Formats: sequence, C-alpha cells, structure tokens
Amino acid sequence: MDLVIFEENKPLILQALGSGEFDYIESASEVFETGFFRFIKARAILNKLAETYPSPRKKEEVPLWFYISSNLSMRLHGVHSFNAFPLVVRSRGLLNVLGLKGAQKVTHPDTGDVTIACGGFNQTNHYDREAPCDQDFLRKVSKDTDADALMRWFSTDVAAVFKSQRAFDKEGIFIGDASYLFVPDNPNYEGSVKLLFDENNHPVSEETYKKMTDDKKTRCQWRRCYKMVSLLHTNRTMEFFFFVALKVLPGNAHESPVLYEQVRQFVETVGKGVMKRLILDRGFLDGTSISTCKKDYGIDVLIPVRRNMDIYQDAMALFYRLGLLKRAGSRDQEVTPSKARGHCQAGEKATGNP
Repeated sequence: MDLVIFEENKPLILQALGSGEFDYIESASEVFETGFFRFIKARAILNKLAETYPSPRKKEEVPLWFYISSNLSMRLHGVHSFNAFPLVVRSRGLLNVLGLKGAQKVTHPDTGDVTIACGGFNQTNHYDREAPCDQDFLRKVSKDTDADALMRWFSTDVAAVFKSQRAFDKEGIFIGDASYLFVPDNPNYEGSVKLLFDENNHPVSEETYKKMTDDKKTRCQWRRCYKMVSLLHTNRTMEFFFFVALKVLPGNAHESPVLYEQVRQFVETVGKGVMKRLILDRGFLDGTSISTCKKDYGIDVLIPVRRNMDIYQDAMALFYRLGLLKRAGSRDQEVTPSKARGHCQAGEKATGNP
C-alpha cells in the first residue's frame, strides 16, 4: 500500500516549478474544478440531472445533485475508489461551490494545520466532519442504483441535457464502437464471461484457434470480460469527444442490435437532424438497420469495407452502373447489375485501383 501525503506550501511549489523539480502535476486544478462546478450549478444542470436520476432511495438525506457532483469531482481527479473522496474534497474545487455554510477550510491558530470543517446536510451527526457526506454513502448509492436504469438515464435524460446546452456540433458527427472491458477472473463480476483472446486482445473463435500455429496458440489466453457499446460525439477537427450513450453487456453479446437501439433512443430523445453522420466498423454491418438510419432518421452511415466483401462488389457495381447510365444520356440503354459488375471487375483488373 502506497501512502501519499500532501502539504500546502506555495513558496516551495513555486521554487520547485521554477527549477523543474517535480514528478507529477494534478490535472484538475482548484480553479478549473471550481469554474466547472459553478458553471453546471449556475446553469441548473445539476438540478436537471438530479430530477431524472434513477435514485434507489425513497428518503433523500443527502441531495442527489451532491451525489452526482461528487462522482464528477472524483472523475476529474482520475479517482475511482470512494475511499479517496475525502482527499478529493481537500482540493477545494467542490467546496468553493458549496460556499462557507456548507464547507470551509480552517487553519489552526497555533500549529498552522489546515483542516476541513463541514456542516453536512442533516443534523444526525454530532462530530466534526471533513467532508459534506461520508464516502460510504456515495458507495452505497452507487451500488444500489440499478445498472440498466443508470445506463438508460445516461443515454436519454443526459443526452437531453446536452441538447439543451447546445453541446452538439452542427455537422453531427458520431462514432459507434464496441470495446472489451477486462476484469479479474472472479465469477462475482455479474454478467461477465470468459473468452479466448490472442496476444493483441482480439477474440479468437474455435475455428480460428484450430488453424493457428502452435506458437500462436501458446500466446492466447482466457480472460474474463464485458463488452461496452458506446456512442461518441465529436467534430471534424476532433477538438472534443463525449459519450451520449453507453451500454455494458456480457463479453459474448452481439453489439450491433444494441448500437442501433442506442441510435433510435438518441433520435427519439433529441430529435432528427442532430446526428447526421455515423461512423462504424465492419462489426455493425446490418443492411436493415443501416437503411432505417438513412430513411427514417436521415443519418448517413460510414463503414470501411474490404475488397473481398460482397458489399464492396455490390457498391462498385452500383457505382459503375450509375456511370454508364450517365454516359448513356437520353438513350434508352439497359444496364443490368451483372453487366455492371463485369465492368467493375474489368476496371479493377485494368487499373488495379478502382
């Protein structure tokens, strides 16, 4: 176990920075964190999120907006363990938003030690607090929240908040993805499965494993995992990335139906015209779903394909067919798909690069 102790000594820090004597700098500064929470609290974003959050509690002793903001604060600091919450509170970013009534830093007149004094949100405790709420409260609320309801809330209500804040770029570029989440080999991870992966963490089917050399087989290993299907928003210059939908599934579940269901939920939540281009990989090839995205939602789906795939041959045949029809002009020239495919293949042989 590593023990890390922080001491507030601004002159020492400035001297160390000036001489380059530092090993680590915290990414979330007090000024940045304070500005972030003041923005989302002043714009009533926290209240909107709390109103729709699928709370597992009937009685609300600690406001839900504080539970959400506490989680956000830990993520800003790259912390995932709730035991670290008291340390995160000491960064003052969240405390500055609460104000002096909710929490403040006090300095001992004799020793000069800086401690936290918090009043809390109820009168049941009669001891000094160093955080507005106990870290165990955050852990229990997180554990008791229904996972499916939480992911549905994020994919619908949170997306609606993004729209109300005009967070979506006008070009409407989104990326769909499916990634494996590896966990320790413990069956207590509910819904997880064990799959065989190669040295590059790509799943290996039984048929593929039989065709491998003995050397490659030895590099494969069984790993317990989940699969995360996500919908990400960005712009052409990739200045930002943020998730608008998320679903965690067993590692052997198929991602395609889940992704297109996320697209449907997103369009129903924010309306048509927000998502205009959807970039996917080959694992999401589904003619019916792609057609629905285009016809019903007005979304152009972009998927890279290989030359040996049937869909590539069909697309190139259609391309040549349209070209022949254009050259035919007003003449009634019938061009069948088989003829067009013949032109397509002939063009590839002649040029080597269609």
